[in-house]
Amino acid sequence: MCIGRMTITCNIQCNRGQHLRDTFTGQQHRFYLAARAEPAAVPHARRRVRHTLATWRLDHLADDTELVVSELLTNAVRAAAHEAAPVALYLALDLDRLFVLVWDCCPAPPVLRSPAGAEAESGRGLGIVQAISDRWGTCTPAEGGKVVWAQLSVTRREAP
Repeated sequence: MCIGRMTITCNIQCNRGQHLRDTFTGQQHRFYLAARAEPAAVPHARRRVRHTLATWRLDHLADDTELVVSELLTNAVRAAAHEAAPVALYLALDLDRLFVLVWDCCPAPPVLRSPAGAEAESGRGLGIVQAISDRWGTCTPAEGGKVVWAQLSVTRREAP
């Protein structure tokens, strides 16, 4: 993942070591969005993700993916601490999995909190990501910051 001139490398093993390529066209399905760490970046990213998934003919993943993007990117914006800091979103499609990766400049890992009370205004994000995704995690690139990622199954969520 590139952030300006910085290259972020996160090792998430893909299906049988294959490149993330579309099996029909041979094209890579990748989406990248860099933005300033401000609240307006979150709805913008959701719209772009929905459009991208429609282009990839994965409309059935749009709701879950938007929710994961919203939660991870909101956390990244908060973690970045100031609006001049960058955040980045990266989607990568494997044969049967969609990876969502979000980078921010803060190296501190996110904390999965206990379930928030009904009146709490925050604290549910990673619980939602954990519930929706097949798996999720974090990595700390040598270049700095952190990447929080989630994996969603493409086939399990297909529309009936």
